[in-house]
Formats: sequence, structure tokens, C-alpha cells
Amino acid sequence: MQGIGVSEDMRRACWIPIVMLALLAFGPPVLARSADGASVPPQARGLWPFPDDGVTFDNLGEGARLSGVSRTAPGHYRVTVLPETSPINPSPWYAFGIAAERPVRITLDMRYGQTRHRYTPWLLPDGADAWATVAGDAVAVSEAGEAAITLALPAGRSRISAQPPVRLDAIARWQAALVARTHADVLPIGTSVQGRTLEMVAFGNPQAREAVLILGRQHPPETTGMRALQAFVDSVAADDPVARAFLARFRVLVVPVVNPDGVADGHWRTNANGIDLNRDWGLFEQPETRAVATALAQQLQDRSLAFALDFHSTWHDIFYTVTEDPSRAPGGVMHDWLAELDRRFPGRIIERPGPAASTSHVFKNWAFRTYGAPVVTYEVGDDTDAGTLAQLADFGAHAWMRRLGATAPAP
Repeated sequence: MQGIGVSEDMRRACWIPIVMLALLAFGPPVLARSADGASVPPQARGLWPFPDDGVTFDNLGEGARLSGVSRTAPGHYRVTVLPETSPINPSPWYAFGIAAERPVRITLDMRYGQTRHRYTPWLLPDGADAWATVAGDAVAVSEAGEAAITLALPAGRSRISAQPPVRLDAIARWQAALVARTHADVLPIGTSVQGRTLEMVAFGNPQAREAVLILGRQHPPETTGMRALQAFVDSVAADDPVARAFLARFRVLVVPVVNPDGVADGHWRTNANGIDLNRDWGLFEQPETRAVATALAQQLQDRSLAFALDFHSTWHDIFYTVTEDPSRAPGGVMHDWLAELDRRFPGRIIERPGPAASTSHVFKNWAFRTYGAPVVTYEVGDDTDAGTLAQLADFGAHAWMRRLGATAPAP
């Protein structure tokens, strides 16, 4: 594998000083510690120049994930992307830049260690208006799960990513707009392992006797879940009769990003300690889950929890529910909500109930055992297109608000 040193030819390229400044901006690495004491080093940031082809790879910037690149033939590269820790859920997130001195056609042989290729690649050349999927015939996946991706790149820098990224700054802008519309309170509730501020946004009736909780981004790569959360919350905050009636009765609590460190460093699954946060509820060994649980308890001192949603992504649209939840029975909020969704989107959403007594320490089970409220892990399919995602989130939010609003308020 070629090193990170830059050739004299590439030094003359005008974009190299800018990229190097971005690299230096990350500062010295900070080692985190997992719960079992093993260190989880941060991703090494750098450049992989190939002057013979006039191409340079980089893993600079938030959410990038690239472990190494080697040239196997002119225009052919073996790209290695490794997770932050192992063993890990097989969600091989990749995101990196490719700068070309001239238009070029290249092939990337993707390698993820022991993990199979999962995500269809997306491409964004500098100056393009939007991310676009790489055409299906340009991606070949072997029986072993190894992918070969062929790209026709323009001159300049392009970015390739497992999904169109949803960066922390974009979420911050969305949150600011939500706060402006709803006059929400933004509550600092703690800090992540690396010191990023964790925030809860609270809007609706501040004197409400009932609250709903919405969580997002426990797992960094799950960007369709993040987009669904944003669309869902936007519908809850809409200026329409259903939303206004709902907000007059309920307090809405939203934690958009539970795992900001993992998002920033392009993690496949975990926080900066290498721990899957959705396996830490009830254990509370990590600062992020502790912060959310403590803030929720404070918000529920004088009110009850009416419902909780935890947004994620997976291969298909799935609602994970709790087997023992009485609201799953006919006439219950969960049952009637899912039935209404199925009538509007027949067969699209699969419900998979599981026992609350499970020892997996997922948020859903902990919240049900602790507060007795209906809880759903809302999984959005990796390939759910933007139009369907928006329709599903808007319809789902309004159906959810109507069903919850029809139930008797907590005593």
C-alpha cells in the first residue's frame, strides 16, 4: 500500500494545500477507552496519491471512512475500509474523496475485512447540485460480498459515499429552523465521549401532563433513519389542525443525534469508546445513554411518557415493537397506527415484535420496562427513495398524532 507522502507533481496541484489544512485541522489523535478497557484509536486521516494516474484519495472531513488504498493496475485500486472495532454489526460504511487531475475512469475493488458489501454507492462531484447513485451496472458484487465499483470521474474532487451523508452541521441547521418555528427549548443534557454537546429539543405544551420522545442517530451510518426523523418531526411541528391540537396536549422531546462522535468519525456502529449505544440501555456505561436517560427522567417528573420512537435504518422498512405492549391489541394506539400505515402503504412495513425481557439492552425494551409506554424502533430501508420517505414520514406522523390524541390523557 502506498504511503501518505505527496509527490512533487501532486504538490503542484492547487487543491493540495487546502486538503492538507483540512487534515491538520483534526489535531492530534485522542485515544478513547471501551468499557472493557481496550483502546479504540481514532481513524487516521490522510491522503493516498497516485501520480501515475493523476488521482489522489483522501478520508478528510466529517463522516469519512477509508483505511487504505493500493494500486493494482493502471486505473484499478484496492480500497480497504475497516470498522472502528471488532466484532461489529455488518454495516460497512465508507465515504472518501477522489481528486482527479483530468477526467478519468477508475475501478475500485472494495474490501471490508470479513464483512460483505452492503450500501449502493452515491457520488457527488464538486459543483454538482445533488448526490446521485452510481448506476447498477457499474457495481458488481461477488458471491463473497466483495464489490467492484467503476466510476467515470470529471476533473476535480468528487466524493463517494455509502449513503448521502447527513452531517452534524446540516442537522444543526435543521434543528435551528425547528426551534425558530416552534419556539422550542434547547436543553444541553450532557457531553459525548469526545466532548460534543448532546442536546434535547423540547416543544409543544410546557405544562403538558404527557410527553413523547423521539431519538435518532444511535448508529452513525443510518442516514435514511435520520432523514425520516427530520421529516417526521417537521410534520409534528407543522402549522395544521392535527399538529396544533397535538402540541396543545403533548410535550415533544427530541434528541436528534445520540452518537455525534460516531457520526463525525465515520463509525460503522459505535460511539468513540467502541460501544454500540443501542446495547447500553439499562447498563448506562456510556455518557451518551446516561445523558438521555437522566434528561428523560427529569422531563417526566410531573408527566407520563405516552409514546417513544427510535429512528434507525436497515435493509427494509421494519417496525420493531414490544410483544407485551398492550397497545398492540385491537383498539390500541400501536395496533391502530400500524393498521392505518398498512392501509396507506400496503405490505411496505413489517412489524417484528420482541419480548421486553430480552437481555440485549436496546432502547425499546428499556423504555417499555421503565415507563410502560408504547415504543417502536422505526427502521427505514437503506434504499427507500426520498419521495417515499417523505410521504411515509408525513402520513405516519399525522396518523400517529391522531391516534395518540384520541386516547384519554394520563391521570
